[in-house]
Amino acid sequence: MRFLYPLTTAIATLAQFAMAQDEAVPPQLTLLYRMEALLADPINVPGIPYGQMRSIIPIIGGTFKGPRLSGKILNIGADWLLMDNGGKTRPDTRYVLQTDAGEIIYIQTEGLPPKDNNDSTPNMLIGKFETSRNNTVAWLNDVAAIAVLRVGKPNTVLIDMWEAAPAPESSKL
Repeated sequence: MRFLYPLTTAIATLAQFAMAQDEAVPPQLTLLYRMEALLADPINVPGIPYGQMRSIIPIIGGTFKGPRLSGKILNIGADWLLMDNGGKTRPDTRYVLQTDAGEIIYIQTEGLPPKDNNDSTPNMLIGKFETSRNNTVAWLNDVAAIAVLRVGKPNTVLIDMWEAAPAPESSKL
């Protein structure tokens, strides 16, 4: 029976190692930029077929700055915010960024409503970038982006945009 102890210990150790290999590993987040977007007054369309109201909020300017890119928000775009019958809001934006080097980036975001339906609670966003394959920020075309949107001072929102990427292989062990 004594010879079984080392064998069972070895099997248990291998089983733990195998289970560790199958565990979920969270993505690695890297800050793309912090943004302050300036907004014009909304244009509200009540009684729409897909909810209580569509609120079109022009995005008229602002700035963004991060470790790899910075620039301004052009006066082209809006948030086509949808409010459902329960009063929950879902951001739906399309707008244009211009880097300090003059490169144009089209961005589209979609958001989830805040959990407590309170204006001061942050929204989560999913971001998608589109830019020329021939510029220095072409890498954005292949980024999986998530963001946190917070209401700022009057007529502004603050957005922290993050790149989500698989964790390095060494962190899985």
